[in-house]
Amino acid sequence: MRILIKGGVWKNTEDEILKAAVMKYGKNQWARISSLLTRKSPKQCKARWYEWLDASIKKTEWSKEEDERLLHLAKLMPTQWRTIAPMVGRTAAQCLERYQKLLDEAEAKEGGELGPTGDDVRRLRPGEIDPDPETKPARPDPVDMDEDEKEMLSEARARLANTQGKKAKRKAREKQLEEARRLAALQKRRELKAAGIDVRHKRKKRGMDYNADIPFYKKAPAGFWDVNEEKEREDREKRGMTNVLLQKLEGKRRADVEESERKKDAKRQKTKKESGEYVPPQVKRAAEQLQFSERKKLVLPAPQVSESELEEIVKIGAAGENAKAIVDTDSASASLLGDYSTSFRAPTPMRTPRTPAVGDTLKAQARNLRAMEFAQTPLLGGDIDLEGSLDFAGATPKPAALQTPNPMALQATPSDNTGQFGMTPRGARGAAVERTPFRDAMGINTPRSSEYGGFGETPRAERQRQSLIRQQLADHFKSLPKPKNDFEIVVPDGAKATDEVPKEAARVNGDEDAADIEARELTARQKEEEARLRRRSQAVQRGLPRPSIVRADIFDLSGEGLDDIDKIIRQEMFAMLQNDAARHPAPGQLPPKRKVQPLEEIPDDTMAKAKELLANEFGKLKIDFDQFTEVHDQLTAEWIYARSDSPQTLGTFRPLSTLSETDQIQIHSSNLEAHRDQMRKDAARAQKLEKKLNVVLGGYQSRAHKLRREIIEQWRALEETVIEKKSFDMLKEMEDVGGPWRVERLKKELGVLENRERELQGTFKGLMEERERLQKRIEELKGRKGANGQMEHGDAQAMEVDA
Repeated sequence: MRILIKGGVWKNTEDEILKAAVMKYGKNQWARISSLLTRKSPKQCKARWYEWLDASIKKTEWSKEEDERLLHLAKLMPTQWRTIAPMVGRTAAQCLERYQKLLDEAEAKEGGELGPTGDDVRRLRPGEIDPDPETKPARPDPVDMDEDEKEMLSEARARLANTQGKKAKRKAREKQLEEARRLAALQKRRELKAAGIDVRHKRKKRGMDYNADIPFYKKAPAGFWDVNEEKEREDREKRGMTNVLLQKLEGKRRADVEESERKKDAKRQKTKKESGEYVPPQVKRAAEQLQFSERKKLVLPAPQVSESELEEIVKIGAAGENAKAIVDTDSASASLLGDYSTSFRAPTPMRTPRTPAVGDTLKAQARNLRAMEFAQTPLLGGDIDLEGSLDFAGATPKPAALQTPNPMALQATPSDNTGQFGMTPRGARGAAVERTPFRDAMGINTPRSSEYGGFGETPRAERQRQSLIRQQLADHFKSLPKPKNDFEIVVPDGAKATDEVPKEAARVNGDEDAADIEARELTARQKEEEARLRRRSQAVQRGLPRPSIVRADIFDLSGEGLDDIDKIIRQEMFAMLQNDAARHPAPGQLPPKRKVQPLEEIPDDTMAKAKELLANEFGKLKIDFDQFTEVHDQLTAEWIYARSDSPQTLGTFRPLSTLSETDQIQIHSSNLEAHRDQMRKDAARAQKLEKKLNVVLGGYQSRAHKLRREIIEQWRALEETVIEKKSFDMLKEMEDVGGPWRVERLKKELGVLENRERELQGTFKGLMEERERLQKRIEELKGRKGANGQMEHGDAQAMEVDA
């Protein structure tokens, strides 16, 4: 017996039968519709219609707005796909499939290629049955159909045509009667016309003529105002509406628009595949990461400093200068005052900060939902690392307006807001900016950062702090502008490139291929570029710091005490520094505005010979350390370094023999003051660094001290435990030796006690038997009655006494 299980993949024939049956029977008689399909149940027919065949189903690609709305609603109503589907405008199966795909993309981004993807897991393997075939496209009909399918198709065609039913017979009968009445009336009119009687035929219509009349129309009563102008305008519009298709008035249907869009997408994909423009998924995902979001609305911050605050800053600066002038003589007091005479200047010209780069919020929400699905219960504990904030404010995701960052507010001292309390014991940071820390030289207003560190933090707070620091660092990196690679490429002439063509190759192969010519020219250009980069100065090649402004007076190019060789060397050095500052400025420096003459290019062979000569010359110089020390001590004893009064010029070495004692004391005093000034600067810089390190490393230091105390306590506990273990080990060894001896001694004592107990038990048993015998004897004597009662009584007493 053949058993038929209903279900399975839908075929094209079954879809067409289902469409025709729905058109005939409606969307309520699913049992009657499923009777036309032998392999499908009523529930499967209904699911197929509402999940795939209905014309209102949207089958185009998902937009970003739909994805955001889907993830937001899935966060608000988890697993309620029947409720989410009408809000998104898709079916429940489409919503579930798209949601799983978004989570798979988020998982693939986190895990990489470490394991199988979601598509690999959900892909059906040979022998498995599709659990949800109603949402898949129909399978094409085979060329040779089964007998069951042919029978089902013929029966459905007969039933849907409905040529043998009672209703069809009634309709055919009514049609024949109507035709007979029409022929009779026509014959009657012909006979009357032949008799000379002309009768106008008025065709009667059953019901209302909707082309001529308006159903349920009531003429409006005449009013007080003249409406002839409006009627004329309506008549003109009606005259212009002649020969207008209804399709133009109604517009295109959504199903037709989606069908045309699907055809365009298919045609576009086919064209790309034929032209070889197909982009792999990995490259496409990488390109999507580099795409910039659409330009957002420009939101400028409010001004940070008002006119009154500027006047107050000027007054504070004047007061600080007066206070500094009072204590300028005392070095100890001067170290306690900051220098506010000069305003803050950035090391490089500040540019308007860019709006921080916004990541893909769609993938971030998908990763958040995936993390929430696989999170542990509150009983087991554990934290969930979420990206951004969860928005449960409404049914649609809230659009965020980006604001241009404020460089002053980012580094400003936050207010305390002591009157407000946060949700956590760590406190809340104020939103208002009171003072800028650029003028806080002593670090008084610098907060001790309840947000970045602190003492006594929990491990969870520490993890949140580290996560916040990493997130802020990533945001700063994202806000950096793109690198500018400015290269100067010298393209060789065509004649040189042509001369380098091997003659044998041209003679053997004939005309050279254009690709080979381009490859050879590219190789030549690369070699030329590498040679040009090697010809740069060593400071540029090694990335060493270089001055942005080169002054000629420092080199003393017109010095009279210099020979020609020194002048040439200084001129060449000055030209090289100018050229490096103009053509290769250091990072963060701007090139000078004036034009600089280019350096004369020295051939590579000349440079190689010069380097070889220098190497040979250095090889000849054999420096003896003892001799060098002796010469250095001799020069130190004979010469002294005199500092210049101007900080812009260098000092000179002067012989001691030409100086008086007063001059030597003055030079030594100036050197001592210079060293003291340098020590003060270094001390102030070290103090600032110590404060900054205390702020940054304060939490780490407290944590280290706490861990150190815990380690010491654990070490002491370990030592005590080791001592106890050794004591118990020694006790065990002693017990192993003395235990058996004590057991043997106790066994002997136990044997003696057992023997003594047996002896005493035997004695006790004999005495008890004697006592019982005597008691029986007493009872016998008491029972006797005789003449000698007194005697017997006396004997009894004597016997009791004996007993």
